[in-house]
Amino acid sequence: MQSRWPRANIIEDTAATAPLAARIFDPRLWRANRPLRVVLIGTDFEVRVWETLLKIPLGRAMTYSDIAAKLRAPKAARAVGAAVGKNPVSFVVPCHRVLGKSGDITGYHWGLTRKRAMLGWELGRLTAA
Repeated sequence: MQSRWPRANIIEDTAATAPLAARIFDPRLWRANRPLRVVLIGTDFEVRVWETLLKIPLGRAMTYSDIAAKLRAPKAARAVGAAVGKNPVSFVVPCHRVLGKSGDITGYHWGLTRKRAMLGWELGRLTAA
């Protein structure tokens, strides 16, 4: 956050943020009729990509090409990849649900180990349900 807003005065307040963090990371608190509100700051294209990511269901994935096609820009898979890579809120905007064209787990800003873990956690949630 500091690098994104270098002139901001950022103060850690875990007591104030704990309920929000719980709502994000505890599936028991997820409610379809009460979605988490997120303000996304980016170019129009980036925001459209991120909004598309928000529509990928838990435990599912799409390719960069799939997202480009949904945005009616079928030749823009590389631009989609760049936008996915600029996602500032991992997990909340599920960029980990994007795979390479072959279905392989590909690049992730926070590392492939974390991406695999997140995808595995989601699959585990589905099989436990």
